[in-house]
Amino acid sequence: MAERESFFVRRAIYEARRAWSRFVMRRDGHDEQGAAGYRHARLQGILFEELSALLRDDVSDPTLNGVRITSVVLSVDYRNARVHFAAPQVSDAAVDRAGLERGLARATPFLRARLAEGLDLKRIPELRFVFDGAVPPQAEEESREGRSPCSE
Repeated sequence: MAERESFFVRRAIYEARRAWSRFVMRRDGHDEQGAAGYRHARLQGILFEELSALLRDDVSDPTLNGVRITSVVLSVDYRNARVHFAAPQVSDAAVDRAGLERGLARATPFLRARLAEGLDLKRIPELRFVFDGAVPPQAEEESREGRSPCSE
């Protein structure tokens, strides 16, 4: 008889757990990495837009005129951001890459301070600038007009 009671007790516990599991909230098909990946991509986009606007409107260094951000790659822990940039190519002269990198290094504290004002983040990422290349003058004009060179 004791064996039969233990069966019913175990069965009751099983049924209770099963009933309780219907009330536990689960993300069907969505894991934690999926939500974090969306936040990561969204934050990269926001950093890209903010840095592009800051370089275009607020930075007054003449060596950085025409420099544009091509992409932002944010680290997994949100502490570092690799910012890829391109410079306008003036006629056929070589772009002064070292001068641009020095100018961006001088502007980094200003950019991080403005990002801290504009974004509600616990920690503003460190910015590392990576030179992507020079943009021909024709492509620069078309990008300002909203056309891409491949659209024709």
